[in-house]
Amino acid sequence: MKPSLSFFYPGFKSVVTALLPAIAIWLACVSLFPRAFYALEDFSGDLLWRMTASTTSERRIILVDIDETSLRELGPWPWSRQRLSALSDQLAVAGTSLQVFDLLLSAPAANDAEFVASLSNNNGVMAQVFALESNTKAASGQPAAPLPWEACPANLPAAQGYLANPSAYAGLPTGHVTPLIEPDGVVRRQPALICHQGKTYPALFIAALSQVIAPPETALRAGSGLAASYWQLHGPALGKNGIPLDVRGNVRVPWALAPQAFVSVSARDVLSGRVPTDLLKNAWVVVGSTALGLNDRVATPFGGHEAGFVVHAQLLRGAIDDDLPIEPQHANFYMGLLGAVAVLLLIAVKSYGLAIAKFAHVRRAPVVLLPLVGLGLVVTLWGAKAMLLLYANLWLPWVHAAFFVLLFAFGLSLAEFARNRLERERLYRHLASYLPGPVAASLANQDPSGAIDAARTTVTAMHADIRNFSAYCEYSPPEETTAVLHAFYSTVTKCVEQHGGTVESFQGDAVLAIWTHNAEAHGVRGPHQPPAESALAASRDILKQCSDLLPLQVGDPLAPLAIGIGIETGLATIGSFGLARRRTHLVMGRAITAAARLQEMTAELAHPILVGEGSAALIGDQHLESQGVFLLEGLRVPCHIYALPLRNCA
Repeated sequence: MKPSLSFFYPGFKSVVTALLPAIAIWLACVSLFPRAFYALEDFSGDLLWRMTASTTSERRIILVDIDETSLRELGPWPWSRQRLSALSDQLAVAGTSLQVFDLLLSAPAANDAEFVASLSNNNGVMAQVFALESNTKAASGQPAAPLPWEACPANLPAAQGYLANPSAYAGLPTGHVTPLIEPDGVVRRQPALICHQGKTYPALFIAALSQVIAPPETALRAGSGLAASYWQLHGPALGKNGIPLDVRGNVRVPWALAPQAFVSVSARDVLSGRVPTDLLKNAWVVVGSTALGLNDRVATPFGGHEAGFVVHAQLLRGAIDDDLPIEPQHANFYMGLLGAVAVLLLIAVKSYGLAIAKFAHVRRAPVVLLPLVGLGLVVTLWGAKAMLLLYANLWLPWVHAAFFVLLFAFGLSLAEFARNRLERERLYRHLASYLPGPVAASLANQDPSGAIDAARTTVTAMHADIRNFSAYCEYSPPEETTAVLHAFYSTVTKCVEQHGGTVESFQGDAVLAIWTHNAEAHGVRGPHQPPAESALAASRDILKQCSDLLPLQVGDPLAPLAIGIGIETGLATIGSFGLARRRTHLVMGRAITAAARLQEMTAELAHPILVGEGSAALIGDQHLESQGVFLLEGLRVPCHIYALPLRNCA
């Protein structure tokens, strides 16, 4: 016979029982609710950013805010080109090395040339917006500063429309600020490059980097390496590792700084010269607005009303520090690998949990432990994601793996619970074949104990015996004697149970059965009639059914086999005794002893069923015949004995 997998690993069936449903449920949920997994992934990432965001002041990138105070004191938006030119010039006087204007000028103005000249002299970069929605065909101004590429890569998003600055600004460095809004309204990514009419336009932060560090000599390459992103935008201005892009050409915003970490100054203070000395010296400034009238508000992981120019400041800072999040092209494989390791850990916990539970005599330990370990592994997976992001800039998905691990943990727990139940049922059935049912049920659901577990109650005892069986065994084949004994045990058990009694023990060729007078209190199904009458009825059935089972004549000099039954009612002690490693179940008392002695007297008095005075007082109109008063062996008080007439035994 070939060994099965269960031979090498006893818990194989439980693992398979948990694994297959977990895979099926996981696939069904992924197919039916894909957005829920993405939402949970995004939510967990937002939580991670909020928990770990630094509040240390960022002095390299300063925010210049056209806030409500500036609009109130200097006039409503749009401002004149002279004022914008003055703002740029004042920033240059303060010592800025780069000016990034997250502003869009919707229409030409008389003094555009003045502002263009200021931007050119002051190292300024302008913004433009593309429309990625297919139902948007807006076209305003003139798109500026495309990358010098012969064609636009096919993997990049294509714009259907645009809002650009007037043609006077076409020669200035320009980057797009096209938002990529998630279904929940939060900005987590931005297209690094956008295609429009065969030309490729960089994002604002890329244009700014190229302006201040090196010419925009960029190249888009497929990622290579175990931890590489799908695409990488390389260039002198884009750091050692370039800009990591996902499969759709988007860059993930590194929300590593809390919004309050950016130093923000009001445009009013800049124009009036009230900015602290040296604050703007050699700084890069991002000019934008928090004023409600300019409608430049976006939702971020930190809240729903952040200024839009904070997004570009975060991207600019991430590019400078070379810590833009990388979404590896093999991310799903890595998380699947981590999930597989977690599954193996669960299997190990299950196996060792069983061993520990058996050693410590703690039942159900694996059933309770596995879900807790599963939850712990889910937290560990999220912690692994956090560590990889914070220390290696790797953005790995974890929700799918965590969900599967959780499913498997609970499935394994249920499988283990079912296995424990089956084992207990099997153990109970084995115990119940050797012990009374209530005793077997109690033992199957409790740990071994060396304490006395006994109770005193009123019982009716019946002792049934095959007379002359010992002699019969000496002269008969063992196959025949065991068949007779098996048939006797089976018949007595059926008759006793049919009348609501419980077989307590098999004693050689005898059977001891009892009927408790408070049956429900002891977990025994109560009989349909009083216990003493039930015992008498069972005895009559035993006589009738055993008459066909016992050999009528075994040959001279042996006497024929016959059935003798004694019945008595009284107090008895029922319980378990002995050491925890070797115990026995007993029922003892005067009624038990009397029933056994009455059975022994059935041959002497020539009556197959004898009833003691305790049971006779409880039996109704059965026409019992008095046999007199006898002092039974082992008892100190004489007992009045009654017999069921032979005519009533048939």
